[in-house]
Amino acid sequence: MRLVDQFAHDRLPPQLAAVAYQIRATRDFLRGLHPPTVEGNHLLEIVRVAEGVRDDRKVRLLWPPLLAFAFWLENQLRLAEALDVLATGLSLSHGEVGEEEVAAHLQLGRVLRLSGRFPEAEESYAEAGRLASRIGDAHSALLSRIGHAKVVYYRGNLPESERLLLWVLKDARRAADADAEARACHDLATTHHLMGRLASAVQLAFEAFRAYEEQPRRTRALSDVGVFLKELGHYSAAKQALLLALHRDAPPESQARTVVELLDLAALMQDRISFERWRREITGVYDRLPPDERAEFEIKLGYGLACFERRAEGEKHLRRAIALAEEGGLGEQAFRAEALLRDVQENCGKPWLSAVPAAEVEPAPELRTTIESLEVLASEAR
Repeated sequence: MRLVDQFAHDRLPPQLAAVAYQIRATRDFLRGLHPPTVEGNHLLEIVRVAEGVRDDRKVRLLWPPLLAFAFWLENQLRLAEALDVLATGLSLSHGEVGEEEVAAHLQLGRVLRLSGRFPEAEESYAEAGRLASRIGDAHSALLSRIGHAKVVYYRGNLPESERLLLWVLKDARRAADADAEARACHDLATTHHLMGRLASAVQLAFEAFRAYEEQPRRTRALSDVGVFLKELGHYSAAKQALLLALHRDAPPESQARTVVELLDLAALMQDRISFERWRREITGVYDRLPPDERAEFEIKLGYGLACFERRAEGEKHLRRAIALAEEGGLGEQAFRAEALLRDVQENCGKPWLSAVPAAEVEPAPELRTTIESLEVLASEAR
């Protein structure tokens, strides 16, 4: 990044020989690393492009490798480093407005949201929308509106999030923008889930899974299908969906979310062995999780421990969830954690949950097609 900083104002410093030396030294160091890694390959590509920029001064050529590297870091849950790379990229802009600036602000909004920095995320999404409108990029303008709706959702204003997403969905369909339609559909499913409309949430999430072209997005949608089916009491179908999502080469962020839900499902089914297995997996990456994922893990862990009659330990994790949610401005998660904590405390000394696994629920007619489709996917994956 210090090498890229040399090009920040579309002009090279007078010490051209020093820049050439820095390029050569950085490249030699990266080539000397063994074994080669994905991160090293990203950095080598940035150095390769920087060498060309030194000769022809076309600084904007550095944007694609920087954005690709920031996206990879984001998917590895290395959010602080992703923010650093994006800030470095935006320093190359020097007042111009193009597709790269729009993409960088959209990505910046997403990483800030994952980091729990909601006011800054809203500003970045809004800036992306303004820039997209200036250059006539209707697709990115829709994505900026979806990003804003997601921030509203994470802050706990579900009716407003639903209103914004329905508006985007309508505009995306009118514009025949399949990608924006799939994203809006997926986020609307998440909003419906928290509003208690679980059947429609399942259908919307599965519709998004089928519509997405990018594998990471398809995996996240499939994981959400599992979550919603679990909460409807369709445990076998939920487990199928979650395990399918876990084994689809998902990025770490998506894998962590899926493992948290498998932990919750194990508690509901009174499967102590699986519960401890999934708990160990999350504990190993806990410090790298975004704030909302850490809070969600603490909620599900606290609830699960109470299910296994370990109430004092469960209360400790629920209090930690409340603290994390309040610190990060995660209103919806704070409400859920507080409600669960009250429930556990009010039933202290009484049987809280049966030690018998929760019973399967017969699927409603509108969900049978989705569940049958999951069974087909599971059989194909074997």
